[in-house]
Amino acid sequence: MQKIKILGIAPYDGIKSLMLQIAERRNDIELTAFTGDLNDGLAIAQKYENSGYDIIVSRGGTAELIRQHCKIPVIDISLSIYDIFRSIKLAENSTNKYVVIGFPAITKNAHFICDMLNYNINIYTIHNESEASDILRKLSLEGYGMVLCDMITSSLAQKFGMNAILITSGSESIEAAFDLSIQMSESINKIKSEVNFYKMVLENHPQPFVVFDENFQQIFYSGLSSEPLPVMEEIRKRLPVVLSEGYQKSYFEYAGLLYVLIGNKHADSSATYIIYYINQRKVPLALTKNGITHLNKDEAYDKFFNSFYGITHSTQKNLMSIEQYAESSYPVMIMGESGTGKEQLARLLYAKSKLQNCPLTIIDCARINNRNWDFLTTDNNSPLSDTKTTIYIQNMNSLTDAQFSELCSIIKDLNLHQRNRILFTNSVESEDSIRRCEKVINSLSCLTLKIPPLREHKEDIPNLASLYISVLNMRFAKEIVGIEPDAMKLLQEYNWPFNYDQFKRILNELVTSATSSYITASAVSALLCRELSDTVINDNGKIYVNLNQTLEEINIDIIKILLNQAKNNQSKVAKNLGISRTTLWRMLQKMEAGN
Repeated sequence: MQKIKILGIAPYDGIKSLMLQIAERRNDIELTAFTGDLNDGLAIAQKYENSGYDIIVSRGGTAELIRQHCKIPVIDISLSIYDIFRSIKLAENSTNKYVVIGFPAITKNAHFICDMLNYNINIYTIHNESEASDILRKLSLEGYGMVLCDMITSSLAQKFGMNAILITSGSESIEAAFDLSIQMSESINKIKSEVNFYKMVLENHPQPFVVFDENFQQIFYSGLSSEPLPVMEEIRKRLPVVLSEGYQKSYFEYAGLLYVLIGNKHADSSATYIIYYINQRKVPLALTKNGITHLNKDEAYDKFFNSFYGITHSTQKNLMSIEQYAESSYPVMIMGESGTGKEQLARLLYAKSKLQNCPLTIIDCARINNRNWDFLTTDNNSPLSDTKTTIYIQNMNSLTDAQFSELCSIIKDLNLHQRNRILFTNSVESEDSIRRCEKVINSLSCLTLKIPPLREHKEDIPNLASLYISVLNMRFAKEIVGIEPDAMKLLQEYNWPFNYDQFKRILNELVTSATSSYITASAVSALLCRELSDTVINDNGKIYVNLNQTLEEINIDIIKILLNQAKNNQSKVAKNLGISRTTLWRMLQKMEAGN
């Protein structure tokens, strides 16, 4: 059995000698003893604090002082009831008036004896040498000639001409202190062993985590090797949010890997910590460029408030539903015609939701190729395997019937809508799209948010135009102050087949080309006439694309149409257009950048 190393600090030589005698008879402790009272004893403890001792054994005020300033556990040699009773019996043989003065360890037991035996003895509790001097000065003036006390008070009593009976610790008290030292040391060593074991397990865990204190200083890292600097910078950037809100989950892409970063705040009675768990996933290199992207709350808010819908408050009529739906965990289906801002409403709904401190994963079905579809539906690293995430599924009408059925089955079978928040947006411009919306709504008990087209609330057009023109004035250094009444009437009478997206584009051109302070009716008339003549219409009378755009914008609209018709078969679309898949991919990137 390994001996416990004890540092003994006795207030006077008598206790030191007794400690050494008792230690000599034991084979479970290794004692080094010194004599020192109060500050002298503290100086000894601080000198040997880092010398490998397991326990400090001292007495009374010296033990209390050492405990306040040293990290090593301190065991107090208690003064037993028998120790104090012996001193009282000795004092009774004297004719002098006497009192008991001491630190709490002495006076507590003294009060107990007096209560039990009905002794009428004055008892004074002190906590330092200054208090002892003040009480002794007062007692000497009151005619007391003797005190029962500890070592420090005994020395002071002589200065005031008073006799002192020193309350000494018996051998049984020292034995009890050594026994308690053994018990405490064994408990501490057991805890240290467990801590070291779990620390070893954590340090070798394949998924690392980092611990910071409330001042954002790193205090522990469990990984086998350090994370790349950009990853750590991303974590440090998010620490204030975790400290403030208690939790945040985010994604970060670096060097072909997707890092899942989960921050938790842990607070106890003594300290606050931030723990960041780091999980890295290998994902297809072109994943984020082909239909799967991630946003955080700040990015979602930024995209919304910098969009036409955020600038003009054109979502105002839906805000009540958004506020209510944000409190719910049910899936939400957002429906409307093309150009009505469904995507922006989805971002706003996420940013206001309970999961706003977790990522928004956007899955655009119109952009996913076969390789990414396989990743999405079969890989363990797929967003569909995630938890506590908002998953936003766009353009379900671009999926084949088989893919749509498979996606619905995955959501149901994996309880995806219960582990995460699911948002859907879909256009309602075909019977097939409406049928798919209804199936999802009924199958998953979705909340529904229907966005009316612009032509159904043309009375809002003057307000929308004024708000957006004010932004364009600043953006293009223009000084447009309004729209002529006849021009406004033309805008309100137009049918707006492309809704807000078209309205925004028309205002851009009107403001850019304006040569006076007012937008004229002739300018609006010419532009709207061109809109009506420069459109392509399919056999069902549905408008597909507006030709009054740049060639690049027209090409992008055509690609969207062809991808939809080809059920997102990019190889087929590239072949029909007579271009390579690489060229098509580059055009899709420009399309993504414009959204």
